[in-house]
Amino acid sequence: MKQASTHHVWWCLGIGLITLLLGLSLVWVNIELVDLSYSIKKLQATLQEQKNLKAKLELESVNLMSSYRLREKAQQFGLEPPKADQIRHMN
Repeated sequence: MKQASTHHVWWCLGIGLITLLLGLSLVWVNIELVDLSYSIKKLQATLQEQKNLKAKLELESVNLMSSYRLREKAQQFGLEPPKADQIRHMN
């Protein structure tokens, strides 16, 4: 009778230990999930900032390469359109 009781106690301790380990594993997985969520949120914010910067740079590039601006810069440096005898055509 005593041997069965001891066996029952060890069995309960084993189940309790397994339950404790599973509970700790669940907590660890949830902590990792929260960490990953923060990382994803931070990366999404960085991506949005990069997209905004790209849009601004593209707009600035279009502005700087506009024909009006190029004409203005050419005049500022004393450049003028080529004369007819300065143009060469290649076949």
